[in-house]
Amino acid sequence: MNDEPVKVLYFVDRMLRGGIQSLVIDWVSRFDKKKIHVDFLLLDDGNKYELEDTLKELGCNVYKLKGIWIRNPFDYIKYAKAMNNFFKNHHDYKVVHMHSSSKNYMVLKYAKKYGIPIRIAHSHSTGFQTKNKLKTAVGNYFKKKLVFYATNYFACSKLAGIWLFGDKIVRSDKFTLIKNAVDYDKFKFNKLKRNEIRKELGIQNNQVVIGHVGRFVVGKNHKFLIDIFNEYHKLNANSKLILIGTGELEEAIKHKVFDLGLEDDVIFCGFKENVSDYMQAMDLFLLPSIYEGLPVVGIEAQASGLNCYMSDSITREVKVTNNVYFISLSHSAKEWATIIKNHSLSRNDNYKQIRDSGYTIESVINKIESIYLGSVYEKSKRNYTNL
Repeated sequence: MNDEPVKVLYFVDRMLRGGIQSLVIDWVSRFDKKKIHVDFLLLDDGNKYELEDTLKELGCNVYKLKGIWIRNPFDYIKYAKAMNNFFKNHHDYKVVHMHSSSKNYMVLKYAKKYGIPIRIAHSHSTGFQTKNKLKTAVGNYFKKKLVFYATNYFACSKLAGIWLFGDKIVRSDKFTLIKNAVDYDKFKFNKLKRNEIRKELGIQNNQVVIGHVGRFVVGKNHKFLIDIFNEYHKLNANSKLILIGTGELEEAIKHKVFDLGLEDDVIFCGFKENVSDYMQAMDLFLLPSIYEGLPVVGIEAQASGLNCYMSDSITREVKVTNNVYFISLSHSAKEWATIIKNHSLSRNDNYKQIRDSGYTIESVINKIESIYLGSVYEKSKRNYTNL
């Protein structure tokens, strides 16, 4: 085998603080750097993100297509030219791994043009982030192009795979299920850390803390989440809600909290590197998302032993322990609150269930490394769908 590491290029449209970005940073920090070297290709929305520096600290080259951001159909002309020029000058990669939906299919198109053998499309969701019917129609059309230019198809769940690639691909040996795994030792219950974070947030030991982790975007359904907490707070005034994350809808949610008179009971924590510590302070976890791929925060919350209340739009694959309860989004906020209130706040050690379900980070890192190193030459001969 060549002594040089396999060169892998990750495409993420931007390195804002979100679940995909945290996931790929976790992966890159754990890869055997003697075997695998990862660089990043990003688009340019006009902002500089702190995580770009984190990537550089991990030894990654970070390339940014200056001034390229998709706002309208005309932007695709500049996008195509910039992507062509990039791969014309950077085609020594063995693998291009695209962490995006179909609108960015050109990453794989030009990777193919310049002879990059392994082109991975990775689905992290089960829906588009827009409700615009025209944009959704265009996105659905681009799915066909994405499937055409990719050689390998990854997804965090079968549902996410079917949404982006179709059932035929998911049933083929070109599809790989890459579970959104966690470092269990970081998330297992720690009473000292629980007391420390509660003290930091001004939360009393006898108060019930509902927690949520996620970007303030439409899909995470924060408006309904606040409605649920409002109803729960009526049933138990000795309760708090902590929200971890940032995003474009954060100010709108703060206004809603103020209008409901909950400003003393809802804590906006912002983005936190140490989400595992804040989960120790929680008593239950709430995730009423409109759509998800397979939410890694759901696995993390289970690793922390928390009871998790999730919308029934989330794939059942996230349920790897007995701590998960699915509730329909057609139910009212009051019904959600009543269901939550009627359950105990017991906390479990879920290591065995998480390990047996394949959600430990070690197993997933080994799997991805083996694909990068082995599938370069044997992509059509091996099937990795069963881990």
